[in-house]
Amino acid sequence: MQKFAGKITEIRPLYLIVAGLVVVLIVAGVSIFAVGGDEGSDDEPDVAVGVGEGDLSRLPGSRRPAPRQAPRVRVGVLDEARREGRLAVAQARGTIVAPTRIAIRVSAAPKQTVTVNYQLGCFKNRRAEIGRGSYRTKPPDTREVPIPMAAPETCIVTAGAQLTRNLGRGRIKVQVISR
Repeated sequence: MQKFAGKITEIRPLYLIVAGLVVVLIVAGVSIFAVGGDEGSDDEPDVAVGVGEGDLSRLPGSRRPAPRQAPRVRVGVLDEARREGRLAVAQARGTIVAPTRIAIRVSAAPKQTVTVNYQLGCFKNRRAEIGRGSYRTKPPDTREVPIPMAAPETCIVTAGAQLTRNLGRGRIKVQVISR
């Protein structure tokens, strides 16, 4: 490259034309890549939507199904999740209105130790407190989890359970219960 550059002693119009053409092609390629993307894809809408700015299924002409809303209860089973496979993970979530007691029920087959993680975001009078924890248990097991504040208006609960031994295909079920 330096040999070639050293041989150029004067600037000729042919060199300028080639250099200009290379610059134009690079700029055009970058702009097409940045702006265009893949135009023919039906996976994403042509409208720019920020994170948390709405339900894409409500856009005009969208063929997406509406997302499953998080369940909301006062008393009873809030949500249940089942999964199967090697080291399967199941996650249940939802909102409990005016909870007094919250429990997590776990079952697994074949019987083995299960790791359970939970998080509660509780709200009252524009105040929020978060409680989280984890434990290991042998299912079937139902365990109450502490509510992080006294008499909350609502609590958003997420509970996950995972198989801990690789015994081939296993099944796990986790439920969040408001009492």
